[in-house]
Amino acid sequence: MATTSGNSTITVNAKGTLDAHFNLLVDGKQIGEGTTGATAKDFVFKTDIAENQGHKIQVQYDNDGIFNGTDRNLIVNEVTINGKSVLPTADHVTYDKGALDGHDVADGQAGMWWNGALVVDADKSYFTADGVTTPTTPAPTTPTPIPPVSEAPDPTPSAPSPSVPQPTGPGFYVATNGKDSWSGKLAAPNADGTDGPFASLQKAQTAMRSSDIDTTYVRGGDYHLNSPVWLTGQDSGVTFTGYGNEKAVIHGGSQASVSFGVSGAQNVTIEGLTFTDGVANGHYVFADKASGLTFANNEVKGGGYGITVQNSTDSKVVGNQFDSTGAESIFVKAGSNSTVVSDNHITHPNAANRGDAGIWVNGSSDVQVTHNLVEHSPEKAIAVGSVQTDGSDASHRVTVAFNKVVDANLESNDGGGIYLINRQQDLTGHTVVNNEVTGTTATNPTGQVASWGIYLDDWTSGATVKGNLVHGNIGGVFLHGGWNNSVTENVIADNSGAQIGLQQPVGWSGWKGHEMSGNDISGNVVDVSDGTAVHIYGPANVGNIHDNFYSHLNTSQDMFDVWPQVLAGGGKGNLAEWQAAGYDKGSTMVDPGFVNPGAHDYSLSSDSSVYAHGFDHIPTHDIGLIG
Repeated sequence: MATTSGNSTITVNAKGTLDAHFNLLVDGKQIGEGTTGATAKDFVFKTDIAENQGHKIQVQYDNDGIFNGTDRNLIVNEVTINGKSVLPTADHVTYDKGALDGHDVADGQAGMWWNGALVVDADKSYFTADGVTTPTTPAPTTPTPIPPVSEAPDPTPSAPSPSVPQPTGPGFYVATNGKDSWSGKLAAPNADGTDGPFASLQKAQTAMRSSDIDTTYVRGGDYHLNSPVWLTGQDSGVTFTGYGNEKAVIHGGSQASVSFGVSGAQNVTIEGLTFTDGVANGHYVFADKASGLTFANNEVKGGGYGITVQNSTDSKVVGNQFDSTGAESIFVKAGSNSTVVSDNHITHPNAANRGDAGIWVNGSSDVQVTHNLVEHSPEKAIAVGSVQTDGSDASHRVTVAFNKVVDANLESNDGGGIYLINRQQDLTGHTVVNNEVTGTTATNPTGQVASWGIYLDDWTSGATVKGNLVHGNIGGVFLHGGWNNSVTENVIADNSGAQIGLQQPVGWSGWKGHEMSGNDISGNVVDVSDGTAVHIYGPANVGNIHDNFYSHLNTSQDMFDVWPQVLAGGGKGNLAEWQAAGYDKGSTMVDPGFVNPGAHDYSLSSDSSVYAHGFDHIPTHDIGLIG
């Protein structure tokens, strides 16, 4: 909506994709909103603002996300305040990423790639009482409200330790110097020692059940659990949160295979806590048959599984840090549809049980895995899909976007940095876009290895792999037995094995099922400064490879192989033999203009020659943690 009366006029010139939406605030109070289109437009707002004093004008972007493989973006070109123009890069403009909380503030910028707020710190000269010149552009009609969509989360900035706001509303308190006989409504014991915080989380849970207070603040210190905190339907809407920057450490016990359990509850939040000393086969947080859960800004160390969400829809796992969890750090399984996994930093997952992945999505659809950093994984870093052939654990329409994967598959000869599997053999609709994957290796790299940066395994089909940086792995991108996949406009470089691979036979339980066909591999930048170019095990129709951009390709050497032998020289051949056999029609040799390949920076320079051929810009600066 656009406001139409008041003593001040604020105009936001903006455009966006996929109905990018913003709210306009003055000093934190919303005065209007707008929904953008592909063409820049003025959104005019009038409101009463105190004169002769400074104010903060805030353009808050609130529906960022990836939808059907397309990135929704908002571009703010200009903010005009009472006739005075302000560019988004002006000295007095900042960009508050994530929540509008003063954390993770950067210089102002036009492109608002994350949910966040562009903040103009306007001094009193913008709000004089002796008359102002207002724009002559008429106010637009009220924009049509956008319908609800499955959105990415309001991201929580990553920080070295949990950080949540100081308490501002009513709550119960738990502290190491508390007593369960007290009221729990004081943050610290009173002077005469007759009242103060609770001593246990369980007491706070009981107190919230019998009052209208739904938040418990946990003060800093060590808390040892002999039994889990189980939240059920009567605990819906409650929050357990750390107290500001104080570090509340929840120690698991030998009798507590779960620290926090959520069963049947809705809209529960667990935020700003540290979990450690859990049992190797347990879960720090385990949710089942719940919904609307939020697990944010927690630290998780050692133990077994980190955060497991099962049969729990519309939940968020955001801004957490995981270090050396015994099994998967984040496990989204069995009907946890529309879960958001964003801005988590995971290092050394599966430390006790090699397991499957740092982040594992199984049996859940419409999940968004975005802006995570996963490092030093013994097997996969991010895994999505099904392992059953009957479809009982099928996943569809999972988005894996803007993640950074470093050093995966350290203790396996078969796996990948980003790994998709689809044993029920149908079209998945998955999208893998704008990720960076590097350092995917193997326990024995010189032996028989199936280790790839992005690995579409066991009939993964109907997936889109676009705009990824895949470099410095053993293999680049691999398709194993699937159909109707699209691998386009990726940078695949400096991998020690094949940059691109396709294989029809699926060894698991023998070859059976749908034949590999209809895969499109085109428009990719393929750098062969190391390894070979393309490996195919299967007939020519397993993939249509065309219109790619090759660099550092020795045209006199056998850089391509295909079995059965269809090249003039047998199974292997050079570029001329490869193209004579019908592959890579329209492909060319180019210098793509990498920014700094010597430092393993394979992003493309702004004047890269491939842009003239329609190659889409890869937003490399937005890959990884939001913070």
